[in-house]
Amino acid sequence: MIPALADDAVTAHRRARLFWSLQIGGWLLLIPIVAAIMLIGLPNPHAVVVAGAFRQVIGFALTLGLWRLYRRWPSAEFKLGRHAVWIFLYCLLATGADQVLFEAFNALFALAPLPPIAERGSVVMRALLYVAWSALYFTIRAELDSRDQELRLARAEAAARDNELRVLRAQVNPHFLFNALHTIVAEAEDHPETVGEIAHAVADYLRYSLRHGAHHAPLGDELNAMGNYLNVERAHLGRDRLDWHIESSDEARMTLAPTALVQPLVENAIKYGLRTSPRPLRLRVTARVQDGELFVAVENTGNWIQRRPGEQARDSTGIGLNNLRRRLVLLCGETARLDVHTPDGAVRIEVRLPAPPPATGTTPPH
Repeated sequence: MIPALADDAVTAHRRARLFWSLQIGGWLLLIPIVAAIMLIGLPNPHAVVVAGAFRQVIGFALTLGLWRLYRRWPSAEFKLGRHAVWIFLYCLLATGADQVLFEAFNALFALAPLPPIAERGSVVMRALLYVAWSALYFTIRAELDSRDQELRLARAEAAARDNELRVLRAQVNPHFLFNALHTIVAEAEDHPETVGEIAHAVADYLRYSLRHGAHHAPLGDELNAMGNYLNVERAHLGRDRLDWHIESSDEARMTLAPTALVQPLVENAIKYGLRTSPRPLRLRVTARVQDGELFVAVENTGNWIQRRPGEQARDSTGIGLNNLRRRLVLLCGETARLDVHTPDGAVRIEVRLPAPPPATGTTPPH
């Protein structure tokens, strides 16, 4: 079944169950209440109980008729000002039918008639009862319609967010694959003995990428994948051009974090660090959990390159800090932070996120 149709079926079932629960429970509750009122005019307790129960059966049946009539007015078309007269007329008809059926019941079982004042009061009370039932029906229906509308909007927003996140993540993996294949080709020509090592690193990274299709995964899995990524980059650039180190606490490694959190920062550090850093480019990744927050930092030697507004970076991959900020807000809310610091001779990008409970079954710490 199509998900949207399945959701509509579940909603209709819940509405029907709520209606019948209130309909049956409400009229059962009225039996002792009406019976107690009728003791004023009918001193025979047995007759009072029977008459009170029958009158509520009448009310139950007549309000089902009102329900059938009201269902002809879809919520989108219902206007109280336009339909109020019809509701009032239907309630009057229900009151008249109620009175006729109850008098027929009294005549059939030879019950003593109510005193005139009690009979008039009974008619007024029954009319108010049908009006109150109608008002309650439309009030509950309007509230349920409002909640259903909010739920549909929330589902649409969640679907849009999910699609956006998938698009943003999809921009990362093809970029890495392109770079990795380029490196393998270059190494096959110049250093064939290292091709096996690089190919294994690429395979491990792709295995990680395919295994984690969700938006969150243990941070340790990505840190391990980044080790493979950096090995490929160092093989391509030369060992004298890149020196890297990953340092993380066990708690941070087991913490669920947005996937593709570290890689954009590492890519950014390598791409721009190579332009401004003396050899070798030194890159350091750190991660820890502190005060209920996951703290991840990527620091590289070199200087921050400040682009002018509207200026496109050379060989830009389209994966930038704004991209990452957007994903973090979508996944973690407005409390997620991404800050850039520029100490002397270095660039440091720090990410702070709310730390959920540690994930189980994560990759053992390295």
